[in-house]
Amino acid sequence: MGAAGADDPGMEPRRAPVRPSPPGHPARRVTDRGSAIVETALVAPLFLLLVFGVLEVGYAWLGRTTVTNMSVSAARVGSGQADDVLADHALLRAVQGGAASLGSARITMVVVYRATGPDDRVPAACRSASVTNSTTARGCNRYVAADLLRPSTDFGCVGPPGPATKPDRFWCPTTRKTALQGAKGPPDYVGVYVEAAHDQLVGIGWPAFTFTQDTVMRIEPRTLS
Repeated sequence: MGAAGADDPGMEPRRAPVRPSPPGHPARRVTDRGSAIVETALVAPLFLLLVFGVLEVGYAWLGRTTVTNMSVSAARVGSGQADDVLADHALLRAVQGGAASLGSARITMVVVYRATGPDDRVPAACRSASVTNSTTARGCNRYVAADLLRPSTDFGCVGPPGPATKPDRFWCPTTRKTALQGAKGPPDYVGVYVEAAHDQLVGIGWPAFTFTQDTVMRIEPRTLS
């Protein structure tokens, strides 16, 4: 029997073995590109969420620090101004100056109140409205963002100049005690409560919230009695 030839119809032709595509082959590049797209689609949302979260936390920290500084600066001014007739006007200017990075429009209220000591906090009634100072009630002047822009003539307890009734009349600065002893002493404690709304920076669905800070300082004495 003779050997089967290459043209023998009874024999199947030999097939070359399938070899993997060499590096750089188009089919291999398409496969790698598809894998990279899938991986990016899975990782990108998590990465962006992390980045936006860091931005929001940093922005919130800035807002919290700003509100704290406004309250402390205003209380320091109120302590130094003592019983000056425009003490609250100077105090509000300090709040406005410290609100540069936050925006004074976000300030919902500023309360200047007569505190009983360094650890005292703003009375609940003063968060809703000003309260007239008396022997039985701690007086407070409640201000809103628009009051930060008032001219000095709008302050001074009683007009003229300016309006007859003024926003600082409830705890008038000229009635604050500034002596070490006697009828005008000991010096009062002045408290400054600042409240401001925090808005999101990029808006990723976190709820809005409010920052508050309460600072109390004793008025610097001006006389012995």
